[in-house]
Amino acid sequence: MKLSIIIPVLNSHKVVIRQIRHFKRMNLPDTVELIIVDDGSDPPIKFNTGMKNFFTLYTNDKRPWTQGLARNIGARFAKGEYLFFTDIDHIISKEAIDAVLKFNGDKMVFRREYGVLDHHGNVRQDLPYLYAKGLDPVRYKSRKLNAGFHPTTFAIKKTIFDAMNGFDPKLCQYGFHAGKKFMSEDRDFYLRWRRRVDRGIYKPEVEGPKVFMFPVGRFHVKHDHNPGNMFHNLSLVQPE
Repeated sequence: MKLSIIIPVLNSHKVVIRQIRHFKRMNLPDTVELIIVDDGSDPPIKFNTGMKNFFTLYTNDKRPWTQGLARNIGARFAKGEYLFFTDIDHIISKEAIDAVLKFNGDKMVFRREYGVLDHHGNVRQDLPYLYAKGLDPVRYKSRKLNAGFHPTTFAIKKTIFDAMNGFDPKLCQYGFHAGKKFMSEDRDFYLRWRRRVDRGIYKPEVEGPKVFMFPVGRFHVKHDHNPGNMFHNLSLVQPE
């Protein structure tokens, strides 16, 4: 197995269905597996996809959102030489998957563009459709389709992820958007990675093909973190 795609989810059933349809349209080779890690959805994520290498795991964690913990569980289960982590509001392109399948470096990152999965699993980037789904016209005017990089979407050698002990379990309850009082699990992992690169232990990350992201939060015209009731917004809830 060359590649394991790992997506943690929570109460995002509609998007999971679209993501599965998206991946099925790609007709992925047997060297790719897709792992959905359910972090306590109500009801639990359960789909019969008909895909050969599709798996659903469960954290059984009662805290509201432990994304790093879900990623660790997915990584332990994964059989791939490379792990491709992403969020449920991000959309992996076929080009990105093909690039990782040919990759022999240590880590690959991906620039995002605004895009939406329709109910058939197609990536839509036509502006009328993006605006209908909430893309902020002001943000598009200043950045066009460029949504920048995000530290939660990357591909990395599994041996390296394991050697770094994954995401710190102590920080996994705070999420990426932790307040100043807390270090987030994603920031902690990135800083540990960067220190190892600076010391020459690992090769610097390289940029791969573009991926896509739904216009949510600051990308949304109303700053809606849950447009269409398709996502959860618990990663934005600040811990006390």
